[in-house]
Amino acid sequence: MWGFLLSTFQTLKSYLVVNDNQISQWSFINELDKLESLQALSCLRNPLTAGSRADSTRQFIIARVAQLQVLNKCQILPEERRGAELDYRKAFGGEWRKAGGHQDPDQNRPSAEFRAAHPRYQSLCLRYGAPEDGELKTQQPFLLKNQLLTLKIKCPHQLDQKVIEKQLPESMTVQKVKGMLSRLLRVPASDLLLSYESPKMPGREIELESDQQSLQFYSVENGDCLLVRW
Repeated sequence: MWGFLLSTFQTLKSYLVVNDNQISQWSFINELDKLESLQALSCLRNPLTAGSRADSTRQFIIARVAQLQVLNKCQILPEERRGAELDYRKAFGGEWRKAGGHQDPDQNRPSAEFRAAHPRYQSLCLRYGAPEDGELKTQQPFLLKNQLLTLKIKCPHQLDQKVIEKQLPESMTVQKVKGMLSRLLRVPASDLLLSYESPKMPGREIELESDQQSLQFYSVENGDCLLVRW
């Protein structure tokens, strides 16, 4: 079906409107990546884009359609695209691994089924690197939605800055963490780059790349150390 639609829209110039079309399958979005001239898409009021996960759906559409520049009349800035592609790469990293994906290129053989469901995943791994074990570790169940994490906060490039200890909700977004640190350190939030280290993964540093994701999304745990650079 989607192949027929693709051939029908081969002459599409730049803008496609598929609002109110009962689109509910990601396979439709995957096919749009084949329309090299497609730059703007409106995909409102469809089952795929409805509900409480609209923000995540936007990220996944951006990640699946490489050439898209505008989605639902909102411009896709380079920073948003990078964050969306990294989030997508992490979100489906577990499935990729189970399907035969591997960090070693010689052993990286994801199944045909996975490649069909995620056509851009391999290219994203080439661009950003294959997801590491630390990114794919399973989040532990928790009892309190806003469980507090006791974290150390270190500024590696500011030798005169003392290590700070803070309690932060694991549901707190990276953007809000940056806002808190901006007030604390008197540095513009837009200049801050965050990552963290865990005693469970010595020698590894994991970047907190998307401002919209929570600490829990990145598997930050009690006793971890936030690294702040600017």
